Amino acid sequence: AAPPTSSGGIDSVLANLGGPQKMSTVAKTSSDWDTFKNKTGLDEELEEKAKGKDAYLVKKDFLDRVDQRTFEVEKAERDRK
Repeated sequence: AAPPTSSGGIDSVLANLGGPQKMSTVAKTSSDWDTFKNKTGLDEELEEKAKGKDAYLVKKDFLDRVDQRTFEVEKAERDRK
């Protein structure tokens, strides 16, 4: 009878010797932050704050829209002349 053969051979042995894969600091921090938000219920509060009227991104979007409308009005006035 032929000896049993493994499907990975020496490559699978070397892969197992390498040990566990290392996680980058950024990936670990992101994972820890997500876990913390889920445990404390902070996730919902952060989403509410991000959509509130005092949120930075909401204000920025509003100011960008105002700037765009002002530009369009001024351009229309220039084109009429």
